[in-house]
Amino acid sequence: MAVSKRLRYEILRRDNYTCRYCGAKAPDVPLRVDHVTPVALGGSDDPTNLATSCHDCNAGKTSSSPDATLVADVADGALRWAAAMEQAADVLLRQDEPKVAYREVFVSEWNRWGYGEGDDRKKIELPSDWKAGLERFRVAGLPDWAWAEIVDASMGNKKVKHESKFKYCCGIAWNQVTVIQHEARRLVGASASTAAPRDSTADAIVAVVLAVWTEVTGEDPQPDQHKELVRTALASYAAEREAEDIVRASRQAAYFGQSSIDEGFEGLARDEQFRAYINWQNAWTATGEVPPNEAFTPFWETCERLFAAGVGLPEVKTAAFVAGYHRSTAPHYGIPGKTLRALDIHPTIERATDAWKRAFYGSAGRWPEAGEERKFRAQLERLADCVYRTGDALNAAISAGAVQEADIYWNMPHQLSALFAAALPFDGSKN
Repeated sequence: MAVSKRLRYEILRRDNYTCRYCGAKAPDVPLRVDHVTPVALGGSDDPTNLATSCHDCNAGKTSSSPDATLVADVADGALRWAAAMEQAADVLLRQDEPKVAYREVFVSEWNRWGYGEGDDRKKIELPSDWKAGLERFRVAGLPDWAWAEIVDASMGNKKVKHESKFKYCCGIAWNQVTVIQHEARRLVGASASTAAPRDSTADAIVAVVLAVWTEVTGEDPQPDQHKELVRTALASYAAEREAEDIVRASRQAAYFGQSSIDEGFEGLARDEQFRAYINWQNAWTATGEVPPNEAFTPFWETCERLFAAGVGLPEVKTAAFVAGYHRSTAPHYGIPGKTLRALDIHPTIERATDAWKRAFYGSAGRWPEAGEERKFRAQLERLADCVYRTGDALNAAISAGAVQEADIYWNMPHQLSALFAAALPFDGSKN
């Protein structure tokens, strides 16, 4: 290949327009660019093999080998460059040694696993980018000995497909990195404001979310699902939700085939609220029979109204348990009277009805039938808060239940309450 005009100029300028063989200079002699090691003898067009030569020296050299002095002189720059390249290669090699050792530990653990038996046993292939992925964990501080447990957890999970094993390993590994970072911050007494960079923690959360989704569903998310999982996981992290809660939400979403962490959080909230129903059903069942189907709807509608009114989950769960024990569809125990009345639930009526049922059961050995309860409530509801005292109503309910009566009037213990009750028009209105 011919030497280009640009390269000729650079060689002439490098040699100060002087023949490297005899020292003649331009414009005294015409100059050429000569191959120190002739092309016929294997010389190249590399600048280190080119030298400025006058016409006579160039014509006389033809294909003869150059003398050692000239070669050493012309190739001096090449030698310095080669030495620098060798030194740089040594540095890179030393830098690679920890990477190689780290990979070897991982590969050793990975290759302990496979599928098939005997001669048909095969190793699970690693993805093409596994080295780059592993390097991120080494830089993040995950010790190489941690891979034994991580690989075992991934390989031992039958729900994860072979092609997803490495990705699942990465999810577990990022979780381990997060634990290590939290412990490191605790040891150095760092505050929350000095936490690890948000991007590394966020990446760890996303990796775990994707791994959990794969574990639950048994397959990798599709591209659109992957995008939505990543987006909503990062949004949840930006909203300062706890990493553990984000992972729980991802598991919840995966169970129902959803790819939005937001939907997972909504599902968790519904599950927590549904525990109120579990409490109610278990308490009702403990009285000797399961709640009838027609009782579920009014009970759950009341629970939803309580939640909407701002009543906390623990309070609703407790009220649901007490209501179930009294075979009631109106949870009210421990709920403020003002809140109940705003929802058209009369607290005194509900408490008196519960007391009447307990007394009835204690006397008869059975719970009152639906018709008996309706008659009792109809009479009790004719009374208003301004007509009787709560203590009077409770005492009257207990007295009526003890003799298995639904009529409360004859059991009002105070004359004042009885007189007001008697004076009340049958439709319950006030004069």
